[in-house]
Formats: sequence, C-alpha cells, structure tokens
Amino acid sequence: MNVLIVDDQYDGKIKSVSRILRDLGVSNVKHVMSSFDAISALTKNRYDLLILDLHIPQRLGDEIDSDGGRSLLQRIELDPKLNRPTTILGITAQRDAFSSAQAFFADRGWTLLLDADGSAIHDQLNTILATQIAHLTKVSQECDVFIITALAHTELEAVLKLPCTWTSLKLLDRPEVYYEGTFMDRDGQSRKVITTSLPTMGMAAAAAISAFVCATFTPQYLIMTGIAAGIPNKVNLGDIMIAAPSWDWGSGKLTVKDGKPQFLSSPVQVPLAPELHALMSSIAASKRYVDQIYLNWKNKKPTHQLAVHVGPIASGAVVLEDPATVELIRAQHRATIGIEMEAFGVMTAAYYSGNGGPKALVVKSVCDFADPNKNDDWQEYAAYTSAQFAFEILKSELAFDKG
Repeated sequence: MNVLIVDDQYDGKIKSVSRILRDLGVSNVKHVMSSFDAISALTKNRYDLLILDLHIPQRLGDEIDSDGGRSLLQRIELDPKLNRPTTILGITAQRDAFSSAQAFFADRGWTLLLDADGSAIHDQLNTILATQIAHLTKVSQECDVFIITALAHTELEAVLKLPCTWTSLKLLDRPEVYYEGTFMDRDGQSRKVITTSLPTMGMAAAAAISAFVCATFTPQYLIMTGIAAGIPNKVNLGDIMIAAPSWDWGSGKLTVKDGKPQFLSSPVQVPLAPELHALMSSIAASKRYVDQIYLNWKNKKPTHQLAVHVGPIASGAVVLEDPATVELIRAQHRATIGIEMEAFGVMTAAYYSGNGGPKALVVKSVCDFADPNKNDDWQEYAAYTSAQFAFEILKSELAFDKG
C-alpha cells in the first residue's frame, strides 16, 4: 500500500509515524513538506492513506498556513485531476486548530488526533494505523486492470517497459512476483494496473492465476499479452491478434477407426465480450495505433507494416512445430488466426467469475508459424507489439467505471 505524509518538518511526530508504519510492514511511504508538493504527488500517484499536519505552508519556504491542511483537503475534494486518497488521518499539536477542524474531519469519516506534546498519542496512533492498514491492505490490492503474461522474460519485460511507474508488490503466501503502476485513461482519470507472469506456461496455470486475480484484485479488465504462433496466409510476423473466441483444441475424444487412432474434437468456445469485439474490430479496420507502434521499434523488424486481426485463437497443452497438427486445429474453426497455450484458461476464469467479474481480452502477437522453422528471432518484437497495443487500448479506448 502507498502512504503520503504531508508535514513541514521531520520531527519526533513524523519519525514516530514512519517507525509505526515500518513495523506494520508498510514500505511505500512518501514525505512532502508543503501543499504544492502534496498536490504534485497526488496528481501523479494514487495513495491509500494520507497523513497530514493541519499547519503546513503552501510552498516550501513560505510562512506556515494555520489552515493549510484543511485547504489542501478541500482542494483534493474539488479537483478531479487529483487522486483522492482512500482515507485520511490528520494530526495537530494546536488545540485551537483541533477544535475548529474536528467537525470537518468527522463529517467525512476521517480521523483527527491532537498531539499536544509530540509523544502522548503514540499508543493511540499505533492502534489507529494498525486498524486502518488492516482494512486498507485489502482495498489497496484492488485494481482497474490486471495484465498477465505467460513468460517472465520477454513478455513481462515488455509490459514493465510501459510508462506506468511500476513498483514491486509482494503478496504474503504467494510465490508470484507482482508489480503495480498507474496510467491515465481516456477521461484523464488515474487508473491502477497490476501485472505478473505465470509460474509455468499452459492453460492450467493461466486459469489458476486468473481465478486468483479475479477474486483478489477484482479488476474491471483482465488482459493477457505476449507471443503466439500465427496461421500462415492469415497473419504476418509481429501482427497483433485478438482472441475471439478461444478454445482448447485438445478437447474431444480419441478413438479408433479402421484400426487407426482418430481424434473427434468437441471444443467449448469462450467468446470475446460483444462490446470489446466491436471495439477491437473497429480499431483493426481503421489501423489505429499500429503505424506508430511499428515506427517506435528501433531494432530488427519485418519489412511489412503492422496489422491487427480479430479472430479465433486456439489454446493447447504443447508447443507446436507440426504443420499437420496445425491443419487439424484449423479444421475445428476454418477462420483460426493463431495458436498458443494460455488464452482459453484466462478467458474461462474471467467468464466463470460471474457478472461482477472482469472483461477478458487476450492480445498476442505472432512470433512464428508453428512449423519446423520455428525459432526465437521474433519473440522480442512480438512481445513489444502486443504490450504496446494493449497499452494504447487502456489509455485511449476502454471505458472504466467512474471513481
């Protein structure tokens, strides 16, 4: 969780607060010394807890404003460009200021403490912070978007290069490494994004982690980025593919006919949400974003222009280098554009999380064609185009709930 402290001094009070926070396991603490610096911090980042002195200057070096803290809080309430903290704790050593601000804090459900001698409230402060942090720890895990990748190298690396001011996020009793960041949506609202990679490739890991993500982080959108095999003559190297629908190509019955094994497919398809399908199809047709994404890549890249394709993508349990198996999969859906190993798990977990669950979107780019010529030459470029396109969608296209 993130904490912002606003106080013009680093005295015994702030040292005590910082020590208590550290003992409670809170490490992401920022201390600023003026209203101006607090506004700057709240413009860039989202904080779970704001702790402030009521007597603070407008700018560092100015005279102390006896009503500076309350003025800052009023600015936070009125300015839509500022990220409102989840909760607020005020501390003052001035009895008059405490009395005049008590009703202001109480009306908003915030806490105001009187620290007349700088040490008397230590035990009370410890109790309050411990209670608030226990509540906020769950709240701070919530996010607007969760991005999953299969691979830590290449795929997650491409996501962590997105300009989201990433910081590490360690969850107790979880082996995965998580990162959280922020971005501005199309309405100028700061949004929280969390990302991780799977412990292993495949649908089982993708479904398990996605189900945990849906229950723990309650994102509005669950997005998977990364690399996949494309179908020749349908897509080109580096092209961006949107799964619509996804299914497990190995689902069915293996029987014997005329003495030979025969596979009878019986896939269950998970569709892309209708509004996302319409949006992605519109973007693909208009070729939005792809030219700039292509131009921004300064390393080796294909000579053909980048494109977006919306279509069926099959998931399976094996890495394919067999054109015959690819043809078998294409027979299950003649419009198939790609094959990979995780999309069905991600989309299934989101689908079965219920009406309150996230909308799932799988954005994978072509790095090979699942044939004997398969190699790693285009993985970095494909991971880049996938992550960059997903980010453009997040910034400029997706509709988020207000708040």
